[in-house]
Amino acid sequence: MRMSELSTVTGVPVPTLKYYLREGLLHAGHRQAPNQAQYDDSHVARVRLLRVLREVGGVPVARLRELVAAVDGVTTENIDAMRAAAYALSPVPPRAGPDRQRAREIATAVIEAAGWARVSDDAPDRENLAAAIEVIVGFGTHEDRLSIIDEYARVADAVARFEVADLDAAAPRDALLAQLVVGQVVFGEMLASLRRLAEEHHSAVRFETE
Repeated sequence: MRMSELSTVTGVPVPTLKYYLREGLLHAGHRQAPNQAQYDDSHVARVRLLRVLREVGGVPVARLRELVAAVDGVTTENIDAMRAAAYALSPVPPRAGPDRQRAREIATAVIEAAGWARVSDDAPDRENLAAAIEVIVGFGTHEDRLSIIDEYARVADAVARFEVADLDAAAPRDALLAQLVVGQVVFGEMLASLRRLAEEHHSAVRFETE
């Protein structure tokens, strides 16, 4: 297919496709003439992955480059590509406040208690977890019961275990990462919506009764 057809199939404008090509985020098409190239299903899969990452995940271009490098790396193991995708999807941790060091110690204890021994030391979400704990400590609303974080970790572990088990390990790397991205971004948004709906219900049940 030509670039105009690739645009139609993926819903991504031609100027954006050209931008992806210039930035090396999308591999070049098969050259048919000096000013004409053909694109195939691999390009469709990559563009759809980039679209989810950009439009739903809000991943900056710099992190997209890291992800694409992991996807295209011949010697890269799938687990390393999946880790790169997860890191690309992680928000940039906010600036540390006065209680961050204590929050980091609590975050480390939570991770260890959950049994997540394979989490890398440089995982961005280590610092994101610490930043969230720092806010909790700062507000003082749960200062005397920080162990509640362990309950959230147990729920998160169950969700993550289910999602990873649902991945098709035999799929090509682009497809595998697409599954991971949709799971983290789209299903993550769905999970947040379901949580708010459930809290609306249970709040009404509890407080209307009281």
